[in-house]
Amino acid sequence: MRLPPLTRVTPGIATVLLVVSLAFPSTVHAEAKSTGGEAAGDFTLRSLDGGNISLSDFLGKNVILVNFWATWCAPCLKELPKLQELQDELGARGFTVISISVDEAKDEAKVKALVKRLRYKPTVLLDVDTRVVNTYNPRKDMPWTMIIGKDKLIHHKKKGFTDGDEKKLKEWIEGLL
Repeated sequence: MRLPPLTRVTPGIATVLLVVSLAFPSTVHAEAKSTGGEAAGDFTLRSLDGGNISLSDFLGKNVILVNFWATWCAPCLKELPKLQELQDELGARGFTVISISVDEAKDEAKVKALVKRLRYKPTVLLDVDTRVVNTYNPRKDMPWTMIIGKDKLIHHKKKGFTDGDEKKLKEWIEGLL
């Protein structure tokens, strides 16, 4: 029996696809792309300890992985320990992780508690008004990562996280070190 080709997605099928993608976000492969030269614009955000840190503090000195995340994002919470491992392994070679929480100001205590519980060492900044995430990731996909070379250019962007993505991140980072 030959079935006719599926030429349109009905509202019912669209709803099922949406529910499945929301129920199983870690099974959806991350979108990644190489940009090969977009300039990284500077920004300044408050760190968890209350000081201000700018991207320009690191630009040109290190390969930088900037990661946007939130406490309510399950894939983000799976990715943070992997970023810690990359920082531990590659930091001495000129690599820095900057993690930017997009949680609301009222949730700062949750961010601090999570960072403490994970014993997370990379720099954590707070983008409570979502000004910076809007610049780099207006769709606010979480997690969302970009890798900036010592040449101050964004070389790679990636949304989402699936187990094993850290291998691709490491490959990209090592290619820029």
